[in-house]
Parts: sequence; structure tokens; C-alpha cells
Amino acid sequence: MRIHVTGGAGFLGRHIVPLLRGRHQVDASDRAQMDVTNYEAVCDTLRAARPEIVIHLAALCGAQPSRESPVEFYQVNTQGAVNVLEACRRVGVPRFILASSMTVFGAGDEAMTEESPFAPRHPYAVTKVAAELALRNYGRCFGIAGHILRPTLVVGEGYKEPHAVGDFVETGLSGRDITLFGDGSHRRDFIHPEDVARAFAASVERLATLPPGAVESFNFSTGEAPSMVELAELVISLAGHGRRVLGPRSEQSFSLYTRIDRARELLGWQPRIRTADIVTRLLTHHQKASAA
Repeated sequence: MRIHVTGGAGFLGRHIVPLLRGRHQVDASDRAQMDVTNYEAVCDTLRAARPEIVIHLAALCGAQPSRESPVEFYQVNTQGAVNVLEACRRVGVPRFILASSMTVFGAGDEAMTEESPFAPRHPYAVTKVAAELALRNYGRCFGIAGHILRPTLVVGEGYKEPHAVGDFVETGLSGRDITLFGDGSHRRDFIHPEDVARAFAASVERLATLPPGAVESFNFSTGEAPSMVELAELVISLAGHGRRVLGPRSEQSFSLYTRIDRARELLGWQPRIRTADIVTRLLTHHQKASAA
């Protein structure tokens, strides 16, 4: 199939695009080539590419950056998604895959499912909720078939967005204490970008079989949800040294993790890289970078 990927040069795009190119005719754009806030530019790009599926990755990321620049996040993540959807309608692209986020669910002590209620905690999460609703509306009103893919926190070598795994690894390797927020009982889950790329590839195959207007959503993770105590102990064990200490509670002292039953059942997708593997890869990556 002919596929166009927006944001193809980003962290996820660098894993998704090469994998898809092994099976499909894929072209990609980044911000320098196509600004998603420029509707006419988006139309021109898609008109030239004539894809059968658009995979929309282009977005600004980060909870704290979204609090600092909410207008920019709404312009890029929400209006940008609407611009790409409308360009698909105008040009005649029948299928659309949206990269969303587990942050749309906010927080909870139980594992989230695809039907869990939205409870966004920051502007970034709200922009993703709005983009999801826009896709569902374009399915209902204009017949675009779509998938909403919600990877949990993506953790891999060369990451840019701050996260607990990277922080624990860097802290542990430096010999400093790993400080946990509160008692460290709150749980998070993670996913490696290679498994995210495989999820998108599986999504492409299923989406091609959906009738016009059908929109499905899928959550993705390792299928594991360690507490912060367990994560710190894992890092210390694999690093071979370090210790954890408890600190004051913060706004990060909440649980957010998911079930992945639907992705397993309908997409035939299974995570291959577990939490311990992610930590091991990050340890090796940081050690090599330090030695270089």
C-alpha cells in the first residue's frame, strides 16, 4: 500500500518508517517539508503523494512543555491533526492512523483499557483527546476509517523526553542515590520504540480490512507495570550498584498503566522487549556514550 507518514523524522518515525518500507510504498514528511499547521501545504503534500493510508505522528510532546506553551501545542497537535484529516477528506485518502497517548486517561490505580474515561492532566493530553475525537468524527461524518494507537511511555536508546527509566539509569550509573517520589508504590508501564513500530505495522494490516467510517483504538505497553520501588531495584540490580531512597510526594506520584488484551487479540501483536530489556539497553547505551 501507499503510505504517508507525517513526523517521519521524529523519535518514533525513525523506527516506524524503515519497518514499513520493508512491506509497503512509504514516503514521509517532517516539519521542514510540511508544517501541519499550514492546511494548504498539507493538501499539496498529500495530493502529490496520493497515499492510501496516512500515519499521523507529527506532534509536540511533553507534559511540562505543554504547560509552558499551551497555545503552540493546541495549534500543532489538535489543529494540525484536523488539518491532516481534512486534507485526507479533500484529497480522497480513505484511511488514517493517529498516534495518540496513554496520557489521555490521566491516572488511576487500575489498569486502563481502551474504554476507560478520558481524564487528561495537562495540555498535551488534552490535545490528544481532541485529536482522537476529531478522527472519530471524521469517521462518522466522512467515512474515513481509522485507528487510534496509544503507546504508553516510549523508552529507548536516544530518547529525548524525560522519564523515570532514563532518570533512574543515569542516576544509578553516576553513583548517586535514586530518589523516589513518595513511597514509590505508584505504577507505570513502558514500551520500546521497536515494539511501537511493530504495532503500527500490525495496525496497517488490520486497517486495510475495515469498512469505511470504522474507527478502532488500541493501547500498547510491555504488559508489565512495575512500581517505582520495583523499577529502582531493577536498575540497581542490572547496574550492579546504587541504592534507592524515599523523597517527598510530588505531582508525579500517580499510577498510569494499561492492559494490552485488545492489541493481542485483534492485531496479533505481542511486546518483544520487556522492561528489564529496556533498562539493559539504556545502561549499555549510556556506558558506550560515556566511553566514547
